Amino acid sequence: MSPAEKAERLRALHHGDQPLILVNVWDVAGAKIVEELGFPAAATASAAISASLGFEDNEEIGREEMLAVVKRITSAVDIPVTADLEAGYGPTVADAVATARGAIDAGAVGLNFEDSAHKDTSVLYDAELQGKRIKAIHDVGVQLSVPLVINARTDVFFRTELPEEEKYRESIRRAKIYLKAGADCIYVLGPTDENMIARLVNAIPAPVNMLALPDAPPIARMAELGVKRISFGPRPMRLAMTAFREAAQRVRDLGTFP
Repeated sequence: MSPAEKAERLRALHHGDQPLILVNVWDVAGAKIVEELGFPAAATASAAISASLGFEDNEEIGREEMLAVVKRITSAVDIPVTADLEAGYGPTVADAVATARGAIDAGAVGLNFEDSAHKDTSVLYDAELQGKRIKAIHDVGVQLSVPLVINARTDVFFRTELPEEEKYRESIRRAKIYLKAGADCIYVLGPTDENMIARLVNAIPAPVNMLALPDAPPIARMAELGVKRISFGPRPMRLAMTAFREAAQRVRDLGTFP
């Protein structure tokens, strides 16, 4: 498939009878496993890639190093790859443009784009500014003939201290601005309550992405609630590292390798 065909394939996967399941990867080996298991697309996790290279999460890695890993992954698999590119590695519209161009150059056909402005705080980008940044990403995809699938993440539930009902209303407000600007999917990070997930799905006129957290509904139940994209973030890497730690500890303590 050409990059444009991969982008349209990825976009179509958000509108199937079953949700698009993305077991997030951080390297070529993981991407190849996902492809071999028959998953129709691969997604990276920024926190996992950052940790694998010794960086803290929240854009410490920078655009160039992140995209270098993305390029290695896209070059190794045939399925569409969507890249977690955080908040675009800079606050301006020009930063969003540079990230979008870099994503296409790296072979990605979709990206996560979040609205957390100051990491580890409750400050989010102004919704109108974020809309302009999303529109710029969309326009780059049009100009370069690779219609990027934009998964616009809002961190209202994840970052802010608003009352629950205000979080809901602000998430919907932002979702509509982001969709009007050209987003294809809305990623509401944080909710695990079935009723809240259902309300968000019903109020957002586009596919909704949810994170599979330990206290979230099972995949089958989220599918029943209408969630169209389910991702795992850095948890697959954490699982792999836990297994490695346990194996190394067994070598240290027992002199055997499981």
